Amino acid sequence: MDVHDREKDAVREDSSSTDPPQNTDNLKDMLALGEKVVGLVNDIADLVRMETMLAIRSIPRLLMLWFLMMPIILLTWCSFSVWIAWMLYAVTQQPGVGFFAFFLQQLLLLFVCRRLYAKYQLRMTLPYTREHIDKFLRGFNDGSPGSGEAKK
Repeated sequence: MDVHDREKDAVREDSSSTDPPQNTDNLKDMLALGEKVVGLVNDIADLVRMETMLAIRSIPRLLMLWFLMMPIILLTWCSFSVWIAWMLYAVTQQPGVGFFAFFLQQLLLLFVCRRLYAKYQLRMTLPYTREHIDKFLRGFNDGSPGSGEAKK
């Protein structure tokens, strides 16, 4: 048994002598990994900051192009409408048909714009968010202990 005890002590000494270097290596690896993660987060933050600055600097250019495009879009629509009206006049030789076609096109555009306006106006009221909150509150009230007393 004396030999057996010596072997156990030798195994313990071998394992205890190898554990601290492994722990030190693991700690170094974890610190290195942590430094890489911090570096990655810093790089992403720098990228977001630079892209945000680029986007902010692009806003005046975007607004200028939008202001330039609006009259071009209006003139394009008007010229298209006049072209259609002129073609109908050329085919029928009746100016009233051309004028009426021009009027109908403007009326159609107004109808489409009104429908889009109503659609976007509804979206601005956040209907899905309000519905979700209402469902949550109803579920919360139905599941609360005091809700049974209030219903009675």
